[in-house]
Amino acid sequence: MVGWGMRWAALMVAGVTLLGLGARAAQGPAAGIQGVVVSGDGLPVAGAEVESGGGVRATTDAEGRFFLPIAEWPATLTVRARGFAPLTRQVARPGAVQWVLAPAPLAESVTVAATARNQAVTAVPILTQVAGAGRLAAQAPVNLDSLLREFPALSTYRRATSLNSHPTTQGVSLLGLGTSGASRALVLRDGLPLNDPFGGWIDWLRVPAASIAELSVVEGGASPLYGSSALAGVVDVTSKPPNAPQVAVRAGGGGQGTASLDSFSALGGGVWAAALGQNYVHTGGYVPIAPALAGAVDTPAGVTAQDWQPELRWAPEARGMVALGGEYFGERRGNGTALEVNSTALRQLSLRGAWQAAGTWQASWFGQSEDFASTFTSVAADRNSERLVLEQQVPSLAQGAALAWSGDRATRLGALHAVAGGSWRAVSAVDHEVAPLAPSPLRDNDGRQRLAGGYGELELAPSAALSFVAALRADHWRNYDAFAAAAGAATPFPDRASHAWSPSLGAVWHPRGPVSFRASAYESFRAPTLNELYRPFRVGNVETLANPALAAERYRGGQLGLDAALGRRGLVRATYFDGTVANAIINVTLAATPALITQQRQNLGRLRSRGAEFDGRWRPAQAVELWAAFTHLDSVVISAPNRALIGAKTPHVPRNAGSLRLLARRRGWTFSAEERYGGAEFDNDLNTLALPGYWSTDLFASRSWGAFAPYFAVENLWNHRYTVELTPEALLSSPRLITAGVRFTWGE
Repeated sequence: MVGWGMRWAALMVAGVTLLGLGARAAQGPAAGIQGVVVSGDGLPVAGAEVESGGGVRATTDAEGRFFLPIAEWPATLTVRARGFAPLTRQVARPGAVQWVLAPAPLAESVTVAATARNQAVTAVPILTQVAGAGRLAAQAPVNLDSLLREFPALSTYRRATSLNSHPTTQGVSLLGLGTSGASRALVLRDGLPLNDPFGGWIDWLRVPAASIAELSVVEGGASPLYGSSALAGVVDVTSKPPNAPQVAVRAGGGGQGTASLDSFSALGGGVWAAALGQNYVHTGGYVPIAPALAGAVDTPAGVTAQDWQPELRWAPEARGMVALGGEYFGERRGNGTALEVNSTALRQLSLRGAWQAAGTWQASWFGQSEDFASTFTSVAADRNSERLVLEQQVPSLAQGAALAWSGDRATRLGALHAVAGGSWRAVSAVDHEVAPLAPSPLRDNDGRQRLAGGYGELELAPSAALSFVAALRADHWRNYDAFAAAAGAATPFPDRASHAWSPSLGAVWHPRGPVSFRASAYESFRAPTLNELYRPFRVGNVETLANPALAAERYRGGQLGLDAALGRRGLVRATYFDGTVANAIINVTLAATPALITQQRQNLGRLRSRGAEFDGRWRPAQAVELWAAFTHLDSVVISAPNRALIGAKTPHVPRNAGSLRLLARRRGWTFSAEERYGGAEFDNDLNTLALPGYWSTDLFASRSWGAFAPYFAVENLWNHRYTVELTPEALLSSPRLITAGVRFTWGE
């Protein structure tokens, strides 16, 4: 929740500050240049050096503003900032200007996700990946989780995508920490959490692809700034700002009865601005069971989903902004058999504000209601019949608030940047379960949870080549008013409370030459969700029991990194990481028979994940770019109450994973090819259900004629059907999917 403010506030402040400067200039400016320096996404660049040909210099403040006195006109000015390419412009007369800096070859883009600042990714101690809108738009998938698979250190609970899998299996994690349905990483959209407040899974279809300006992925413990859910890192989605009238639409369809339409539009851009993001996707899907096992009950797994996100912004002056946003998300899924279906209806209202007063302040609030429903069946051994055994309805309510402040100060030790803030969240839910034809509900599980925390971060830069970062956060949470009611009797669960301290330290050193170094150490946590604590469920022949005694997961780790520039054409990075998770929550097998596998969520003990990640970017020609990434992981259980699990591989973590991406543009043509590799992994704690490795190839091609660009896309080009789940039947990935459509852009 906390990360939204720097991004939204900085963007608005940059725009309205320029208007204010222009107004003051009209009243009679001094003989010089005053203005603001911003990055390509509109965020102000603090600490940039502006120099005239006569040797006069000025440095931009926290809002990117500067004033440079000039004696002779015209004047040639140069702007330099770490992580950006130098910019030289000739100015004919005094006035107000805005200069936009492009990223230097060392950094594809800039990020605020890891440090609440606008800076190059190579200036962040913790490994951070960034992908901009141009890179994302030229990809075959339309769902966010598939776009993120370009980053091999990121893994999901099941290999199937959000177009074909049950929502409770859509958890996400990083750096080999593994995941269940609940995510071990926090996913944000414009600073507001996408993690389901009840279960921790991600509704990936809530993000219209056309509205994305940038994705950043922070790999490592991020609780010192973001609290619970950021155990393994943060995925941060930045939407396009409504700073000018614009329209972007992508519409298409194709195989498996697929149809999609997502768009982003904006009006205004001055004192008032309005925006609307919209997403619709339908796919009839495919039959996931292996053909040799399929029976009469097996049907395609598909989804129909829609999302609407209106927003209204008001910026009455240069130092303030208020944004009122809303969202409706609804989806209905078939889960692969005739009787297994689920649905989600989510409504959200948010209010955000930012203002300048002795620093930068940001505040946010959101309220959310959600209705989730799912059915569960028992399938006969020959898969020719099934029996409905359970219907679940889970209404939930959630709200949260955050307040953050940041400021810069020059000290005798160097430039100091400080961030402080706090956040609060409350969740309540009822799991209402009904057995078919039963005269009364089978059981009700009720629970409430509150989490609150505060944090501070200091970044000290003694010189342009060296910076240190330290952060500390304290969190407290409480689970209360929980009970299970069955057969007319209620069994209360005891109220429980706990707390966590989350520290981090980091440093970045840029010596002379093309190489820089990163180092960081951190401790983070994740409190168990209400779903893990109180809600049992059954999928196929696997029954998973709840556990109201679960403790929070604790992650302690660190990483060392090296970044090397390849001239002005590319960047290569290498990162080694190592860490342990105490009290890791996994589904532990209690009993297994051909008819039923019984599991329970338990605190495992400890698991250790270490490895190395290599990634690079290369531009052999102006119109051609290559990205490559490879992650090697060694994630194993090192202690457990069940000694038979010691030494076992962490479920859903491949030992090796990689990706290779080519993007070429020429004379209106855009071509993209992506190859992904996922190594073998296990689908259960006992390491008896092995999922083999796979390769997958995607292609995308388009040709633009003015505002229109027809496109053609292929996912899984070679039609490789790899196993995504064993429960214990083999479920397969999607076959080849061919789609085509058109993109329309205006005003971007």
